Amino acid sequence: MKNLVLMVALLVGSLAFSQHKTDKNLKAEPNYSFIQDSAECEKNFRKHLSRSGLVMFGIKAGYSHSNLYGKEIDYIFANNKTEWLPGFHAGLMVNASLNKFLGLKHELLFSMRGARVNLPDSIHGPYSSSLKTYYLDLYPVSPTFHFKGFQLYAGPYVSLLTAASIQRKNETGNLFNDRTIFGTPGNRESENENKYLQKFDFGIHAGIEYQFQFGLFIGAKYVRGFTDIFQYANSYTFDDPKVDNIRIFTQTLMISAGYCFLSKYK
Repeated sequence: MKNLVLMVALLVGSLAFSQHKTDKNLKAEPNYSFIQDSAECEKNFRKHLSRSGLVMFGIKAGYSHSNLYGKEIDYIFANNKTEWLPGFHAGLMVNASLNKFLGLKHELLFSMRGARVNLPDSIHGPYSSSLKTYYLDLYPVSPTFHFKGFQLYAGPYVSLLTAASIQRKNETGNLFNDRTIFGTPGNRESENENKYLQKFDFGIHAGIEYQFQFGLFIGAKYVRGFTDIFQYANSYTFDDPKVDNIRIFTQTLMISAGYCFLSKYK
C-alpha cells in the first residue's frame, strides 16, 4: 500500500513539473503562427483579386521630351528646323484587370509639350525660340498585356489645349512670351499673319511599364499626334498662296514614375 501511494505521489509531481516547464516555455517563446497564417491569407486574397477583375487607382508624374514633325515646318518656322523641348506631365490612372494576362488602362494627364524652333526676323535674322503648349490629355482606353510586373499597352488619345506661348522678339530685339498664338474667338487669320493653334489634338500612344510588388511603377511611352496643330480655315485671301491645312504635328516621349494604391502583381 505504501509503495502504491509513493508511486502516485511521484506521478503527480512529475506531471506538475512538466506542466510548469511547458508554461515557462510558452511565456519565453510566443507563438507567431497566427501572424504568418494571416499574412499568407492576405497574399492569397490579393492574388485572387488580381485575377478576377481588380480595378486599381494610381498617380503618376514624369519627364516629357517633345518635338514637332511634318513636311511643312518651313512654312511656319525658319530654316526648316525644330529641336526637342523638355517638359513634364502628371495625373491619374486606372488599371482594370480582365484576366491573368489582359487588362485595360485609362489615364488623365496634364502635360507640357512643344518644341525649340527658329523664327524668321527681317531685321535681326532668324532667332531661336521655344513653343510651349499645355494640354489636358485623356487616354480613354488602352488594351494592355501584362505578365508578372510588366505591362505593354497601346491606344488612342485626345487632348484639349489649355494654354500656349511662343518666344518672340520685340522692337528692341528682346525676347518675350507671346500668348496670342493660343488664339481667341475673334482671331481672323486673313487679317493676322500670326497663325494660331488648334484647340484639340488626337493621335495614338504605346508604352511599357514595370510595377513592383509594393505598388511603385516606372514606365515610358511614345505619343504621336495626327492633328494639324496650327489652325488654318482656308481664309487667307491676300499674298498667302496656301489653300490647305498646315501639316505640322506633335510627338512626345514620356518617362514616368507612379504608385498604385493596391499592388496587383504578387
